[in-house]
Amino acid sequence: MFAEVIFSSDNIFLSGTLTVPKCDAPPPCVIMVHGSGAQDRDGNISGFNTQIFKYISDFLAEQGIASFRYDKRGCGKSEGNFNIAGLSEMVEDACAAIDFISEQTDAVDSKGIYLLGHSEGAVLAPEIASKKHNLAGILMLCASLRSFEEDGVKNAEIFNRDLNKMTGIKGKLARLFLYSKTPLETMIKLRRKVEKTKANRIWVSFSRVSTKFYRETFNYDVKSFLKNTEHPILAIGGSKDFQCHPDDTLLIPSISSSQSDVHIIENMDHMLRVQTEESSILSYASSCNEPIVKEVNEIICSWIIKQKDNKSLKQDK
Repeated sequence: MFAEVIFSSDNIFLSGTLTVPKCDAPPPCVIMVHGSGAQDRDGNISGFNTQIFKYISDFLAEQGIASFRYDKRGCGKSEGNFNIAGLSEMVEDACAAIDFISEQTDAVDSKGIYLLGHSEGAVLAPEIASKKHNLAGILMLCASLRSFEEDGVKNAEIFNRDLNKMTGIKGKLARLFLYSKTPLETMIKLRRKVEKTKANRIWVSFSRVSTKFYRETFNYDVKSFLKNTEHPILAIGGSKDFQCHPDDTLLIPSISSSQSDVHIIENMDHMLRVQTEESSILSYASSCNEPIVKEVNEIICSWIIKQKDNKSLKQDK
């Protein structure tokens, strides 16, 4: 069963899809939190039709698990202004989604609600969980534990590598306008610019972006939240993920004292697709034409069922 629902957050209304399979009793439910950028409920963003959350939701329903995915504020059918929002609004909206779903006791198990974040959503998941103790667990897909500067420099270097491979006039123009000769210096200048301005939006390359987003991202420390997380954690990374390195996923158990299950899937890129060649932003366009790696869905479902069984055993004792 699919239902278009509306819930409120920060005096605006956000729109999402609640998927509830036919079950004898209210099933557990997975609430999905997006990666960075202006994404709709399925994880799609301009230029990349990823359908990440749609694929996961459909698989969960087949296994008797409900899910809820929503459009970011200012995206899809949701109200609000994405262009001036920061990480704090993303956290607030996710908390509002958890509150809303927790009240749907006729449809889902309010004690079996899980938070699934991809990329930026995975980074924010520990903070969201720190505000919502009723969660049964958090799922972190392709998380980064590094500073924004570190990731920015690393990704710029890889983007430069890809630009160097482009040929013809298109390649020359791309390198002229997009090539970063000194990625670290560029990040330092951007931070100074963000810290000095009082404007709601600033120009970064050829786009006007939220100053609040960059200010909060520069100062965000996921490790501080992860260290204090009490919820069980499922973390999944891909060996071909250049945006959020799989080494970060492997570090999660050493930072969090919670029960942590970690999986690195071979030849999987940041978009949860199989990538046998060298992974890059340019490779996303073709890889997103394929479904996400089946193993991701299988690991998610088996972990949730395991958590549910463990909870039942504790209640029987």
